Amino acid sequence: MLTMHCRKTGPISLPVADLMFLQATGNYCWLHWKNGQRLLLPRTLKYYEPQLPDALFVRPHHNCIVNIRYIERMERIYPDKGGLIHLRSGVALPISRRRWLAIRQLYTRLKTDH
Repeated sequence: MLTMHCRKTGPISLPVADLMFLQATGNYCWLHWKNGQRLLLPRTLKYYEPQLPDALFVRPHHNCIVNIRYIERMERIYPDKGGLIHLRSGVALPISRRRWLAIRQLYTRLKTDH
């Protein structure tokens, strides 16, 4: 569960099983679920990252966190640069050059396990 604090209602818990990715927009985050629903929350990715299960979520770039279960494929743009993560929803998110290898290994391990 992901917890956020609302001024009017207090703490709210959100399920993360169907959460596809989080994307930063300044000091806010868009949360995107597999059913197409999105929610804008007033915190940075740094706030939400420790609340997410390490086994499911990776941070491929400074502006997003991705649920690895929803990765369809990975694409390397240039050998010396990062690439893109293509999600099942059709969304493509960046992978930084420095994080490419670690995320690729994790994704490959996940695919062979299932």
